[in-house]
Amino acid sequence: MTAITLNLLAEEQQAQQERARDPVKLFIAIGLAVLALVVAWGGMLSVILMQRQAELRALEAEWEKINAVGEKEGEFQGMNGHAEEIVALNHSRVLVAPQLAMVKDIIPSSIQLSQFNFVLTVETPVSDASGEEAGGGKRAPHPKPVERLMLLMVGTASSDRPEMEVDQFLRTLRHDEQFSAAVDDIQLRSISRSSGTHDKNGGTQLAANFTIECRYKELEKK
Repeated sequence: MTAITLNLLAEEQQAQQERARDPVKLFIAIGLAVLALVVAWGGMLSVILMQRQAELRALEAEWEKINAVGEKEGEFQGMNGHAEEIVALNHSRVLVAPQLAMVKDIIPSSIQLSQFNFVLTVETPVSDASGEEAGGGKRAPHPKPVERLMLLMVGTASSDRPEMEVDQFLRTLRHDEQFSAAVDDIQLRSISRSSGTHDKNGGTQLAANFTIECRYKELEKK
């Protein structure tokens, strides 16, 4: 007959040791869970950060495009302004070639012109019937602006009597059929003696500086 001995005390000790290890396992499990949560949260934050960076780069690219468009628009406005000035100048320009042709043929050899300036002004005539009504109960129309071309000739007359040469030049301008038909008034604005010049024979000629103003007839402004 075989005897079986049970060591109940050993089984009880083993059970106590296993129960003692249970809190450690619990702490380890909790730590692993917290670690997993932190890793997951960090991954989510990383994804959110990458999305925000992509959005920021897109916004920066859009801002650069807007600035580029603004700069191009400013350049376009500047070019458009210059173009409008050129068009306005072209519309209001006065061809001076005919005037030059008329004057150069009547300048005597004793007259040397140093400046030949054209000035275009816009004038609005004063109406005598301003504020009054014309016949038929209608108000008199306002006068239209007119363009007036002025020619300034600055030069020097050289001769024994330079003042007489200038006076003769004025009479020639006033009596020339083509030139006098184009102008309303010719005036001598200034004249003064200057140092003499030497002629071909070695003598000295007197000289006078002068400025002549010619006011052309009015042109109706379109």
